[in-house]
Amino acid sequence: MKKTISLLLCLFWSAFAQISDDLPIQTEQEEDPYSQSIFLSYENAPSLVYVGEIFPVTMKAIITRDDFDKITTHTTNNTNFRILNPKSEWVHDLNNQLFTNTFYLQALKPSSKLPNFSVELINYEGVSLDSSEIEGARIETIAINGGAKFSGVLAQSFVVKNEITNKFDDKSLVVAIEMEATYSNLKDFKLKNYTNGSIDTFKDSIALQYIEYDIIIPNYVQTLEFTYFNTKSRDFQTINIPLHVKSDDVSTHTDLNPKESKFKLYKDILFGIIFISSIIIFIYKRYKIVLLAAILAAIYLFYANNPFNKVSIHSDTSIRVLPTEKSSIFHVTEGELEVEKLSSKNGYIKILLPSGRIGWVKEENVTKN
Repeated sequence: MKKTISLLLCLFWSAFAQISDDLPIQTEQEEDPYSQSIFLSYENAPSLVYVGEIFPVTMKAIITRDDFDKITTHTTNNTNFRILNPKSEWVHDLNNQLFTNTFYLQALKPSSKLPNFSVELINYEGVSLDSSEIEGARIETIAINGGAKFSGVLAQSFVVKNEITNKFDDKSLVVAIEMEATYSNLKDFKLKNYTNGSIDTFKDSIALQYIEYDIIIPNYVQTLEFTYFNTKSRDFQTINIPLHVKSDDVSTHTDLNPKESKFKLYKDILFGIIFISSIIIFIYKRYKIVLLAAILAAIYLFYANNPFNKVSIHSDTSIRVLPTEKSSIFHVTEGELEVEKLSSKNGYIKILLPSGRIGWVKEENVTKN
């Protein structure tokens, strides 16, 4: 009887041990893989924007874990907007678990909602720990019809910094304009009443945009007038640029920095004074060193101001208004052409055409006579 009970007890404990091995072991450190650790929401998003407008969207995220190395942000369903700072970093409020980020978007076409934003937590080994997505906020995006004078620019502020106007030919003027705007699409600037304008320089830092714009207009135009849409006041504002035509046909109409041309003028005056003074002193005193100074001053003035340096430009050469790749092309040569070289700048040579027009050509298209 005792043997039978012992045998039954052994069988029972053996079965119990087998069942225990199959049961999962739970510890207090084990995390629930289905728990959410990112809670996204919009802190500030506009309800109405215009096509072309640049606007901010501020988001906040409550993150309940701290074992991550970085936060990445992505967008989906984003065909109507351009994210200008997609790698903007989240800012942590050290007093709590709140993170904030401001993204700048540009509306590209009419839309009824923003793109979806998703946030992902990445650890030090590059492994994704958690992610969350928030649906795009509702927004009304509409296009602007500004009429013939609308420059296409939407901005919080707009300033014309400088204007230089010169005679281009007997019937035309060439105008170079420096403009600056804040939170704008200044790169889209265009004067619809004229067909041959172009942007030569563009600088952009999201908050501030800068362009240099050149255009050829009829010589009877005395003022350039256009409008832009002010995104703060939500109305069109008019810009008037009075044109001041320089009398010198061979002036450097591309120099938007007046200090540079003034500096050259002052140098020419200085060397002219040195030349005249040296000649006078040499006549009365016969100092050879003074004569040498006069000769050197004369050599400088000749090479710095000689406008009759003949060169030839190749056939099929594009002649530009300004010395930049994007500048307007007003003529293409049909054969080899002899012109006068006036100056050079940034890989371009300024030339005087037989017709009296002034333009710029690339250095590789020029052959010295």
